[in-house]
Amino acid sequence: MKKLFTFVLYFCAIITVAASIGTAVRHNPVFLVFYLPLIVLPLILLFLSLFLTRINILHLILLIAPLGSALGCILICNSPTNNADGEVMGYSFLSAFWGIICTPFCLLPFIISAISYKRNHPPKPTTMTPLNFRRATPFDLTALRHLYDEIIDGMEGAASHAQWKRGGYPTDSFLQTKAALGELWVAEKNGDMVAAMVLNSECNPGYAQATWQVDCRPEEVMAIHTLGVSPRVQGEGVGRAMVLKAIDIAREQGCKSMRLDVIDTNPAACVFYERLGFKRLGDFVLDYPGAVCTTFTLCELPLVDSQQN
Repeated sequence: MKKLFTFVLYFCAIITVAASIGTAVRHNPVFLVFYLPLIVLPLILLFLSLFLTRINILHLILLIAPLGSALGCILICNSPTNNADGEVMGYSFLSAFWGIICTPFCLLPFIISAISYKRNHPPKPTTMTPLNFRRATPFDLTALRHLYDEIIDGMEGAASHAQWKRGGYPTDSFLQTKAALGELWVAEKNGDMVAAMVLNSECNPGYAQATWQVDCRPEEVMAIHTLGVSPRVQGEGVGRAMVLKAIDIAREQGCKSMRLDVIDTNPAACVFYERLGFKRLGDFVLDYPGAVCTTFTLCELPLVDSQQN
């Protein structure tokens, strides 16, 4: 059945194109404007027929459309050359009517087939190379410096960024100190360091301005600082994996709340954290040494139910 269907489509395409060319030779080529649907429709049907897995009665019925288009072209081609322009225009409109009116109905079964195919053949999930999470050590300073410099370079010209600068934050002494305290975590992909973050209970004094969802002691808070992902793995879910790892660590240590701040020049980061369940608590002025901007958005993710507060 499919071979017969394809054969008929070939016939429609060939006869329509041939009749259109013949008409252009015998009459004014300007009329080709009206023939375009007749040329395009059979070719589209012919192309799409190659992807059909089965032919049903609806497809066969809709063959009337390209057959009608071919008939219109034949009528135009066979019309006497000494006919008035009005008669030629009449044939042109007749053929154009077949193509324009029937095209949506001809494409409908192919659209249905495509939707059905997509549902029955879902895209294969992409597999990402597993990340290795570990605490950084002071011996990782060179790799850490290279990672953060790479991140800073990747922010150049970006509309949303963290305002980090080479030679400024995060400094070598900051990274080395946090690594020595065991508060600096890194993610490695195939042995290459691709992301880093600091996890501790240290919060800027300005955090006291916010009304937090969870009322808990300072040591029951886990804060995320200096989270950065290499531009080489952007879009691979590494940032999300880092935050989920931070949540797991916070829960293992018995923390009740995870908190962080986002500089106002980095609104994309706020959206990123919101998608992971964090809630914005408002914009506040925070004093960070060396920071050009002082307005930050405070965000929180409760790790316990409100009834347990």
